[in-house]
Amino acid sequence: MTDRIPPSAQLSQTGVMAILRARSADRFGEISRTLVDAGITCLEITLTSPGALEAIKAIRAELPASVDVGAGTVIDAGQARAVVEAGAGFVVSPSVEPEVIAVAREAGIPSYPGALTPTEVLTAWRAGATVVKLFPGSAVGPSYITALRGPFPDVAIMPTGGVSLANIGDWIRAGAAGVGLGGPLLGDAADGGDLGALAERAATALAAVRDARAGA
Repeated sequence: MTDRIPPSAQLSQTGVMAILRARSADRFGEISRTLVDAGITCLEITLTSPGALEAIKAIRAELPASVDVGAGTVIDAGQARAVVEAGAGFVVSPSVEPEVIAVAREAGIPSYPGALTPTEVLTAWRAGATVVKLFPGSAVGPSYITALRGPFPDVAIMPTGGVSLANIGDWIRAGAAGVGLGGPLLGDAADGGDLGALAERAATALAAVRDARAGA
């Protein structure tokens, strides 16, 4: 597609999308501030977290406009419209949902649909995906991206699920445009855990991307 919506500068520059998923979104504001202060400025608030829509509105209103706040686990057009209305700057899906991609395109925001097989990856890209979310990454591993980029050199791919602080560099060196990082990044922060430790994990993730992109 010639008019594909590009990824945000925040994701392109840092290479990390923080995935906020928890039993409650009550602490997402504190977590978001900590992540942004540490340098992660692309935040996915998942709809499976109770209170997610309210959290998106509150976080979007509080944080600078330069921070990219989006919604995850968006699986139909109704949800996509709701998160756009709440102020989401992008949408993420666990699967290829053309109606979600279409709503995002209408709103002028990036879409990151999940795909695993070559057929799904190409279907998502042809539907207008900004970046194809390789999910679950744990099912394949970094070498799978290298293999996909043989027949699909122009498709931007971002793994989630199976990405850890230890293997971020492997994914980036394999050709990933960035990584989606949930549990290994958040740890116990949503349950009252140490925000200082969260900031340290964020710094580790960002450094791993930088080093891998630099060829280290």
